[in-house]
Amino acid sequence: MSENVDVRDVVLASTLDVDRLSHVIADDILSGDRAYAERRIPRQALVDIVAENLRSLLYSFGSADLDLRPARRAGQIKAEHGVELSGVLHAYRMAGLRLWSALEESSGPDDSVQSTLFPLGSELWTALDELSTAAAEAHRESTMARERWAEQSRFAAVVDLLSPMAAPERREAAARLLQVHEGMRLFVLVMDEHSPEVEILGVREHWAEFNGARVCLLVQRGSAEFLVSTDGARIGVSEEFRSLEAAAEAERQARVALRCLGTAREGIGRYGQSLTDMLIVSQPTEADVVVRRTFTEVGALSHDSRELLLETFETWIQCGGSLSKAGELLHCHRNTVNYRLRRLETLTARSIADPTDLTVLTLALRTIRLLGWPAER
Repeated sequence: MSENVDVRDVVLASTLDVDRLSHVIADDILSGDRAYAERRIPRQALVDIVAENLRSLLYSFGSADLDLRPARRAGQIKAEHGVELSGVLHAYRMAGLRLWSALEESSGPDDSVQSTLFPLGSELWTALDELSTAAAEAHRESTMARERWAEQSRFAAVVDLLSPMAAPERREAAARLLQVHEGMRLFVLVMDEHSPEVEILGVREHWAEFNGARVCLLVQRGSAEFLVSTDGARIGVSEEFRSLEAAAEAERQARVALRCLGTAREGIGRYGQSLTDMLIVSQPTEADVVVRRTFTEVGALSHDSRELLLETFETWIQCGGSLSKAGELLHCHRNTVNYRLRRLETLTARSIADPTDLTVLTLALRTIRLLGWPAER
C-alpha cells in the first residue's frame, strides 16, 4: 500500500492546483445550474466553499479522517442564499466529475500512477457522498430554522396588526412584512383554538395565535367572494375593511361573530348577520339580566318542561305566529300549542300579543340559545 500511497500523494500534493481547480468548479456550477445564478450567490463565496471542501477531501485520502465541517458550512450558506437542496447535491456531482478529470490529467502517461487512480476513484466518490450528505443535512436544518423564523415573524406581524396597543411603527412594519396596504379588501377570521384546519379559497392567508384563539388576516384577491369550508370548525368573520387602522376592530367583530354561533358545533358566523344576536353576545351581562327577570319561573321547571315551553315559543315565532303551522312542526294540535303559549305567558307575566313583551321574551330566548342558562354556565 505504501508504494501506491506515495505515488498518489505525489500526484495530489505536487501537481493538483486546488485554487485554480476551485475557480474552475465554481464556474462549472454557476454555468451548469441556474439556481446559483438566479439566487446570486457571490462567486468568491462559492469558490471559497469549493476550496474548503476540496482540501477536506484531498487531506482525507490515506489515513486522515474526513472533515465534514466545510460541507456543513456549504449547506448552510447555500440555504441562506435560497439554493434548493437539489442544487446543493448537483454541485457536488459536478465537482466530483471535474476533480476526477483533473486527477486523470495530473497522472500523465505513467502506468504506475494510472494504476492507482482506480482504487482512488472509489475513495473519491465515497468521500464526496459523505460530504454531500453532510451538506444536505445542514441545508435542511438551516432551511427549517429559516422557515420557523419566517413563520414566527409572520405570526408576530399579524398580532401587531390586530393588537389595538401596537405602536404605529410596529403596525407599519407588520404591513410591509405581510405585503398588505391601504385599499386592499381585508377580513379577519377567528376560530376556536382547537378547531380543525379549514380550507379557504380566493384569499391570501396570514395566521396567528392571539388571545386564546386562532386568527387569520384574509387578503381578498379579486372581486369574487372567498369560500371557507367548515369541516367541523366554528368560524367568525368580520366585515370587510380597507384601512389597516381598522384591523383591531375587525378582530373584535370576528370574535363577536364567532360567539353568535352559540352552541352550534360548526358553522360560519359573519358580523352583523343577526343584529339581535350581535347585541346579546356583545353585552352578555345585560342579556343575563333579561333572562333572569323574564324566565325566573320558567327556569325553576324541570329541564324537559322548560325546554318544551321554549321550543314551542321558538317554533311559533319561526312560523310567523301561526298556531297551525307550529303544531305541524311540533307534531301536536294547534290547541296544544296555544295552551303551552298561555302557560308561558302566565309564568313570565308577559303577553305575546304585546309587542314590547314579545320583544323581551324573544330576546331572553335568544340569550339562552346563544349563552345558555345563567345558572348553568
